[in-house]
Amino acid sequence: MNIKFFLLLPIIELILFILSGDFLGFFPVIILIIISGILGIYLLKSGFNFEGIKHISTNPEEWIFKKIAGILLLIPGFVTDIIGIFILFKSLRFLVWDFIPKNAKEYVYKKNRKDKNNEIIEVDYKDLDEK
Repeated sequence: MNIKFFLLLPIIELILFILSGDFLGFFPVIILIIISGILGIYLLKSGFNFEGIKHISTNPEEWIFKKIAGILLLIPGFVTDIIGIFILFKSLRFLVWDFIPKNAKEYVYKKNRKDKNNEIIEVDYKDLDEK
């Protein structure tokens, strides 16, 4: 991501707070922020039991995306909440995928790829000269 985005993010969030406060009202905006924070905490805390650890070993990519979405939902603001929701749902993840750096994409592809050259075949040998 571009560094300009991170510098402009607080300004964009503040403008959206003001505009949504005018449109929805003060208390609905505060309630939305609290709900997104609670959802973020839930996503960050979930997965630290036996079933969650088993899920991490079977699908680490999904676990990482869930934690990133939890962090983004925990940060107050509508832009980070929308990005967090896009990352949370697998069907919407492609909308954020273009902003992920190329080396991170290559890492995900390499981890998820099944390489046939690394396949181990275990055999027992039999000496044909001995009878």
